[in-house]
Amino acid sequence: MAIYFQASTSKSYLDPGGEKKYIARPANRQKADFRMISEMIGERSTLTSADIIAVLYAFAEVVPELLLNNYSVHLPPLGIFSISLKSKVHDSPSEVEAGSIREIRIQFRPDKELSKKVNMKKQLKKMQ
Repeated sequence: MAIYFQASTSKSYLDPGGEKKYIARPANRQKADFRMISEMIGERSTLTSADIIAVLYAFAEVVPELLLNNYSVHLPPLGIFSISLKSKVHDSPSEVEAGSIREIRIQFRPDKELSKKVNMKKQLKKMQ
């Protein structure tokens, strides 16, 4: 396992004409789809890939339903999915209404266990 990164230029919004700076950014990212995930889980369990795909599709249908019914979805040891709102600012509570909401976002807050596994710096490799 490795997280690949590369040097990338970073612009300063405070000094747009200033000296170029460089930061590390993820590189060579790929996507894992239901099929890939189901095969990986299938190798580690007694379930078939088809059973796992069925569960993943059902899960993908249930999560938005729960979020829209004002639930947070906690999946230990992964983390919590929840809804957050971006809203206009008003001077009194009576002015706040549905029209005040500018954006609805889905947030993910990882559990400590997931964060610990991902934050191991020994997994980092620079792209050549």
